[in-house]
Amino acid sequence: MVDARTPLLGRHREDDVVAHGRPARRAGHLRADVHALAARLPDARTDGSAAREVVLVCHDRYRFTVALLAAWSRGLSVALPPNAQPSTVTALRRHDAVHTVLHDVDGMAGLDVRTVLDEGVGRGGESTREPSAAGLELFGAQPLDPGFRAVVVYTSGTTGEPLACPKTLGQLLSEAHCLARTFEVGPGFRVCATVPPHHIYGLLFSVLVPLVSGASFTRETMLHAEPLAALLDRDGATVLVSVPAHLRALRVLPANRLPAMKRVFSSGAPLPAETALDLAARFAWTCTEVLGSSETGGLAWRDTPDAAWTPLEGVRITAAHDGRMEVDSAFLDPDAARPYVSFDRIEPTSDGRFRHLGRADGVVKTGSTRISVPELEARLLAIPGVHDAAVIAVEVGGARGFECWAVVVGARHTPASLREALLPWLDAVVIPRRFRFVDALPREAHGKLRRAALRALF
Repeated sequence: MVDARTPLLGRHREDDVVAHGRPARRAGHLRADVHALAARLPDARTDGSAAREVVLVCHDRYRFTVALLAAWSRGLSVALPPNAQPSTVTALRRHDAVHTVLHDVDGMAGLDVRTVLDEGVGRGGESTREPSAAGLELFGAQPLDPGFRAVVVYTSGTTGEPLACPKTLGQLLSEAHCLARTFEVGPGFRVCATVPPHHIYGLLFSVLVPLVSGASFTRETMLHAEPLAALLDRDGATVLVSVPAHLRALRVLPANRLPAMKRVFSSGAPLPAETALDLAARFAWTCTEVLGSSETGGLAWRDTPDAAWTPLEGVRITAAHDGRMEVDSAFLDPDAARPYVSFDRIEPTSDGRFRHLGRADGVVKTGSTRISVPELEARLLAIPGVHDAAVIAVEVGGARGFECWAVVVGARHTPASLREALLPWLDAVVIPRRFRFVDALPREAHGKLRRAALRALF
């Protein structure tokens, strides 16, 4: 386990670019901006207030980073909401422990980070605030306690209400160092992400890994193919952090439109083999899938579709008697019961790796017939003309028990044409009873879907 006291920016020189965008920011500017924002926050270690937390909602990745580090330098934990919807942010702000909201959103209550950082921005866009090499506790002079409760992330709420998952500084920085070592990310690497930094995957891969490894990141978060291609070109990106839905959408681009990448990461859901093969053929990309969760942190990785998963350094994966995955890891909550038992089903292999068999809670029964929701989604996505799809199991009572309903993006299809395409693969009872056709699925910024949002479409 890497010592969490290893200073952030320890592999950056003062004039190294940390954030690409308008304007670019160097390591010295980051230090100075963190100092400036920290001066506007209370010191939770000395003021005796019960408010020891801030809510962070910054869409710009550099502003997010400044706010995160400024809060930590004052001993304040950071709550990262699962989305930036006003009702979600308001609910978190009502907590007694919350001092304020740090944000870059027009009209939002709290402290607008832009009003602090823009004090040092000149007409040309470059910071006029003097770069600083002064030592913050955060940057190594007097390191913070690895047990410091640094962040509270929230599960995506795919099957219900989001759940809070506290993370210590030791957990976060140890995992960031592990990821940088495993995937050989270092100085000169430029990270671009289609996922926001408030999600644990985005926080680690697009903020903390660059900060501990000497790499840099792109400020903006682009979801769509053409704007993303332009951003990759503009910043000379060498690493892309994404999710299957965003990667799948890149097929609208012509071959060779996107630059070569040292690493392309995918997480949050299984990456269809068809998507991985298409990206390899079009852009010569190899996609590295990362398996993990808000509760466990990173677990394992693989570079080939359908291959077995390799556990990350320091992660021990075993199978319980019912096939559910048991996890013991340095990235778990230090106070959590070990091993952590997840809803993922696995099959260990003889070489220490494992195969992922789906979620234990992803199988329902209609009458006496078992239905795998992930398999049903995969079959829908394999149909030509289906651009995206999601399935939910709905309890209807009676002899049927559950029904599956599907939301589909694909204008050329009808319920009848989809049923016809599915029948060669599935029993009639397994095929969704209801379909809704939409222009786009109601995905969160990190690519996941909440069950309630899908249910509301019906």
